[in-house]
Amino acid sequence: MAKKPRLTSNKLLLSLVLGVSSFSLVLGMGLILAPKQYLPPKRLPPMIQSVAAAVPPTNTAQTKTLPPPPAVLAAQTAPQTPSVVMTGIPILMYHYVGNNPNPKDKARYALSVSPDQFEAQMAYLSQNGYTTISLDTLYAIFNKQSAKPAKPIVLTFDDGYIDFYYNAFPILSKYHLSAVEFIPTGLVGKPAYMTWDMIKQIQGSGLVTFEAHTVNHTNLTSVAYQQVLTELQTSKNDLAKQTGYPVNFIAYPYGSVNNAVVAAAVKFGFVGGLGTWLSRATGPSMVMPRIRINGSLSLANFIAKVR
Repeated sequence: MAKKPRLTSNKLLLSLVLGVSSFSLVLGMGLILAPKQYLPPKRLPPMIQSVAAAVPPTNTAQTKTLPPPPAVLAAQTAPQTPSVVMTGIPILMYHYVGNNPNPKDKARYALSVSPDQFEAQMAYLSQNGYTTISLDTLYAIFNKQSAKPAKPIVLTFDDGYIDFYYNAFPILSKYHLSAVEFIPTGLVGKPAYMTWDMIKQIQGSGLVTFEAHTVNHTNLTSVAYQQVLTELQTSKNDLAKQTGYPVNFIAYPYGSVNNAVVAAAVKFGFVGGLGTWLSRATGPSMVMPRIRINGSLSLANFIAKVR
């Protein structure tokens, strides 16, 4: 048998060097030629579409809650007192006009304005050239059907609390200021809420119009679509029947609204909708903003909000 040739130490070293070099070259080429990993971009959450694009679900199953309008998202971090002058017509939002019976109830405090505070605010509006208008007049201004006053402003009150009758309405009457009250029709006559007789008495003054706030103050984005329809249609019809006045506007309880809710409101003849996010109204919309007024607001800060 022939003997295999033996590698000298120099040849053995040369072979090892060439082998290592070849492996490094192959590894390097692999790294160069290997494609980079592709990471698809994150999907952005859908934003509320225009009224024309809002399509209600085709069944009565639980609707998917969509994010609030962009203005809502901005309002979550917006300061209560704007640092710049906002354009458009201010729509103020009140709830309770009365002293908080429980100072430890912080939620009630955030929704309350004392009668003294409220009178000081109304006196300021009356003495400084502001014209309080209804939402119907607001739309007439937007649609060029009515002349715009020098300082138009809309006063709105949510929920139909009884202190509106005893505290707010006498002050509005004193200064002859108009307002809008949003009524959850299913709560009328219950403890802490106005009765239909009170509502009709106030309406007889010609200073206050009454608009819809659902039947049971329902969060419309958290219930089945059929209930959304019932809350909107029933509240609109019942309120119009009791007051004899067309009900054209809806304030969404908790400011909760999505595409399906907007479409349902339009379906039943509402021409405007109001939320709770901070800004001013600049035109007809189903998602109009408002300016919240609460008990921690000084008169100076109130003035800054309405200027």
